[in-house]
Amino acid sequence: MVLFLLALPVSSPLAGEAEKKAQATAGLVGTIVAVIPESRTLVVDVPLSADVLRIGAEITKRTKIEAAGAAASFESLKPGARVRLNFRRVATGNEAISVEILRGAEG
Repeated sequence: MVLFLLALPVSSPLAGEAEKKAQATAGLVGTIVAVIPESRTLVVDVPLSADVLRIGAEITKRTKIEAAGAAASFESLKPGARVRLNFRRVATGNEAISVEILRGAEG
């Protein structure tokens, strides 16, 4: 079973409260299943017991990408690589704060 983490735009009287919650961050370890250069989006599968959580996050100019303790480029993100993804929810979806490549893609 694959679970999807979706973000919907907030448009309610509680929007100010939702914005405060949007600043909270989450960090998960998983495997890259897709990299979409056109939208600079990373899709990661995170195992949760018998299920899998699929997370999509936008890689922005502020996103810190690292491999082996050194800065890495967006182009170094490859399907099959094991990563630690730190992200936050924003009005348009998930925004990656940092991506640490733990193990490169096999192949």
